[in-house]
Amino acid sequence: MRKFQYLMMVLMIAGVFMVTSSCDSDDESVRDLDPPTITFANGRDAFRPEHNEVRSAGTDHMHVRFKVEDESGILQILVDIHHGFDGHSHARTSADFEFLNVKDIYSSTATETFLRIPEGAKSFNVDGSLTDIYWGGPTSRVNGNVLAGPYDFIISATDIHGNQTSFAENTNYIATFYIERPYAPQVTVTNLEDGELHGEEGEALEVIGSISKSAHNMASDIKFVWIRLAEEDDHEGHSHRTSGEDLWERKWGQSSYREGAGGKYSGPDLPNTSSLDLSLVLSGDNALILPDEHGHFDLIIWVEDVNGNVTRKKYEVHVD
Repeated sequence: MRKFQYLMMVLMIAGVFMVTSSCDSDDESVRDLDPPTITFANGRDAFRPEHNEVRSAGTDHMHVRFKVEDESGILQILVDIHHGFDGHSHARTSADFEFLNVKDIYSSTATETFLRIPEGAKSFNVDGSLTDIYWGGPTSRVNGNVLAGPYDFIISATDIHGNQTSFAENTNYIATFYIERPYAPQVTVTNLEDGELHGEEGEALEVIGSISKSAHNMASDIKFVWIRLAEEDDHEGHSHRTSGEDLWERKWGQSSYREGAGGKYSGPDLPNTSSLDLSLVLSGDNALILPDEHGHFDLIIWVEDVNGNVTRKKYEVHVD
């Protein structure tokens, strides 16, 4: 009798296991816990925009190129563009200008056909003129004049089971691109050799050029200048060095955007709000002394005008 009861118990446990296993195998949501994958568009070898891409003053739009894949099916894709002028503060700007702000949602129910994902699609490729982002002309995403400066571009995606790409897992695509405009401040460096500035370790770097107010009828005076020498690919002050250990930096005027522990970035008054000679600005106590080490560094010039436009230029510095 006991043997029979034991046998029945074993059979019941086995049956429960088989039913549970069968349910698990049929339940796709249990099996698929991975978010969608964001990759290059078909036949392309890079995303658009690329990180640190610069859209010149004569350009009024930007290409968007990528692909999303998911083995269970794609529910939604979000393309988010917002300003990266500061990251924290919200400065007041001239009423004649506005930030580029885009939130394109791709889905099977999108009203715009170019944003529509076929229901159940496991792969979706974005690489066409209809998905280009314009800040000028009849399809502009801004009502007036776009503010020149840095913008953050983010692609995120969700599959049909709710698995989402994320910042924490580094599965979103994130890039910063720069919009230049003819009414923004002008920055020119004329003593480049093969696209680089050259200097000797421990010596002052010679920089010949200018920062000036544009001749455009919508241009405004220069408000803030921030010049710094950074390690290659440093992102606006966020390097592996600890706070206060930047290679070299100087500030003039007061920023509308950038801020640190002590408040908005500021420095001595600008000697001139229309035109600055870089060879004079970077002289005397403000001479840019190069580090006592060979290598490549980045000279970054950040300029703001009264209207809120930002011009940011980066030049590679070769130290012998």
